[in-house]
Amino acid sequence: MIPKHFQLINRKYVVCTMPEEIAEKNHGDCSREMAVIRLAKGKAEESTQHTFYHELAHALLWASTKPKLSDNEEFVDSLGALLHQFEQTRKGEHK
Repeated sequence: MIPKHFQLINRKYVVCTMPEEIAEKNHGDCSREMAVIRLAKGKAEESTQHTFYHELAHALLWASTKPKLSDNEEFVDSLGALLHQFEQTRKGEHK
């Protein structure tokens, strides 16, 4: 389940949908400055969840002591996929 908001250290992040014209080119994004994760509407649930955890990984790395790792999209995508798998399997959803 994707939250509507969460907190990392002293920042409250909001999760919302992005405008359709942006969503055509991008499944999601994360703004460090605005503390917002935006997700495209109308995508498959699995794709939306993957995108959320990818963007969450960006936010986690910015909040960590290694914020430059957030620039490495391959690393961020791997970390996001692992977070997503963790979330699914901790609830017993893994098949």
